[in-house]
Amino acid sequence: MNKITDIKSDRMRYTKNSTSATLAYIAILFNALYFLNIYHSDIGTFYYKMQIGFSVIYNLLFMLFVFLSSEGVKKYSMKYSVILIVIGAMQVVRIFGIPLDALNSIAVVKRVEVPVMETKQFVMCVIYLVASATLAIAGGVIGIIKTKKLRDYEKTLISQ
Repeated sequence: MNKITDIKSDRMRYTKNSTSATLAYIAILFNALYFLNIYHSDIGTFYYKMQIGFSVIYNLLFMLFVFLSSEGVKKYSMKYSVILIVIGAMQVVRIFGIPLDALNSIAVVKRVEVPVMETKQFVMCVIYLVASATLAIAGGVIGIIKTKKLRDYEKTLISQ
């Protein structure tokens, strides 16, 4: 290794992985925008189902685990980096749940059939979920790369 790489790697031992943590925080923000978009809609009785209850619980767990993972990746934890990637993938799967179901559903309001979710709202939901997923996955991948780099550097210190 050259001197500059050694200095950067050595510095990682004393600084936090703030890049991954920041990406995780922004993933939480996009998730919050998603559920605000979903929950402010009140079309007929579509949203009065058990599915919404599970969605609320999932959103709370999502925010809890992503925040917990953000604290873990700050300390260069491989486990929390992987958790961020898995949670990010789960965000993509969510697109095929409530948003797609709502887009394809019709509700009767005052004897008039109306779509539960307009295409514009669906697109915004997808954008929020994809952004949240991308940020969580990116935070996890960066966390893995930095953690591996730090661990490899620490091995060179032991062998010297």
